[in-house]
Amino acid sequence: IGAQKLLGVDIMTAHWEFTYGAKRVQQAVDKELAPIEFLAQNVKTADFEDPVFKPYSVRSVNGVALAVIGQAFPYTPIANPRYLVADWTFGIQEPRLQQLVDEVRAKGAQAVVLLSHNGLEVDLKLAARVRGIDAILGGHTHDGVPAPIMVGNTLVTNAGSHGKFLGVLDLEVRGGKVSGYRY
Repeated sequence: IGAQKLLGVDIMTAHWEFTYGAKRVQQAVDKELAPIEFLAQNVKTADFEDPVFKPYSVRSVNGVALAVIGQAFPYTPIANPRYLVADWTFGIQEPRLQQLVDEVRAKGAQAVVLLSHNGLEVDLKLAARVRGIDAILGGHTHDGVPAPIMVGNTLVTNAGSHGKFLGVLDLEVRGGKVSGYRY
C-alpha cells in the first residue's frame, strides 16, 4: 500500500492481495488505501450476490468524463486456498460487466476503461463480447504488449510485470467519444 501511494496510483484492482484473506483485504480497502480507489465489479457475496467492492469510478480528466471499471482476478478461489475468501465469489461476470458499461455510458462517460487482472487472452475475448469498452488495461499474464491490440473498437494492452515496462495510454476524446489514442 505504501509503495502504491508513493508511486501515485489512483485506482487499483486486485489479485495477490486476496491471499491475505477477506478480512485483511476489507480492512485495507476501508481504512488504509485512501486516496487510492479499490475497484472490483466481479467480487460478490456468496450468500446474496451483493457487491463486496465498488465496481467503478467516474471522474473528470481534462474535462472528459472517464469511467474506470475494476475486474479482479476471476479465478482467485481456484488459484488460492478457498478458505481465504470463503464468503466471496469471483468469476468473469460478463453480463454484469456489460450492465456496468451501459450504466456508466448512461451517466455520461465519454470513455470507458476496464482495469483488468483477467490475463491477456480473457481480455481479448471480453473485448470482442462486451460493447462499449474503449480500452482494457490488463494484467496477470505478464505480457509486455508493445502496441495495443485492436479488437473491434476496443484497445487491449498489458504492460508486462515487475516494473519492466510502463504503459501510458492517452485517449483523444472528441464529440463525446474516443477518436484516437497514443500509447
